[in-house]
Amino acid sequence: MEMDRAALYLAGEEYPELDVDSHLTSLDSLAQRILAEAGDGASPAEQTSRLGRYLFDELGFRGNSEDYYSPDNSYFNRVLETKTGIPITLSLLVLEVGRRIGLRYRGVGLPGHFLVGLEGQDLYLDPFNAGTLLTADGCRDLVERLFGDRMTWSDDFLTPCTKYDFLFRMLNNLKGIYEQKEEYAKALGMVQRMRIVFPTLPSLYKDIALCHYQLQEYRLAIRNLENYLQAADEPEDADRVRGQIEAIWSTLHRLN
Repeated sequence: MEMDRAALYLAGEEYPELDVDSHLTSLDSLAQRILAEAGDGASPAEQTSRLGRYLFDELGFRGNSEDYYSPDNSYFNRVLETKTGIPITLSLLVLEVGRRIGLRYRGVGLPGHFLVGLEGQDLYLDPFNAGTLLTADGCRDLVERLFGDRMTWSDDFLTPCTKYDFLFRMLNNLKGIYEQKEEYAKALGMVQRMRIVFPTLPSLYKDIALCHYQLQEYRLAIRNLENYLQAADEPEDADRVRGQIEAIWSTLHRLN
């Protein structure tokens, strides 16, 4: 899977006039500029430092703290156009520019944050915070600042994400944003795409059911809750979900 192309195709659902090839060419140009200025024999760590300075200091890409929950922060075309984004989409920028210059980066999904790790080295780049370079200890300090005593550090937090994990997390961010905005038709579209990425994940049936319920598509909500009970095979919340099904049936009977 080409993550840059996949993210742009996802954005094409919201921006149907999006020119995917033009944005891919822009990424190529960013990479060529870094290669031209890095110099021969630069180490991966030196190239990473140069990449960070170029993208964040010279070009001005930055984390959008002022309007963090804008959907545009999660659409890769808009990140490239506005030079603002959230941790995961700015990490995608670093990953894809890095890939073009031969750097082996991996996405790292810390609790509450996302950054990029250089494969085989204790070096991490935080795109949301102006390309700050961190070690594993620095990542631990970051999580402790975010969560304090509410989160116990685990080295597993530094496990690289797969491409599917990465795409799923992007979709999940958009789902949450659209749910918060009560745009449930768009939230439903995100969950349906999440099911394409991980089709056997039972909990997604509940997310789909919630969207259908909010859209007053009650029979579809019931069907997906029933699908959840079957797919999850008597989950811990089975009684609560059955209660929800009964409540929705009651709503339907009142409407009829």
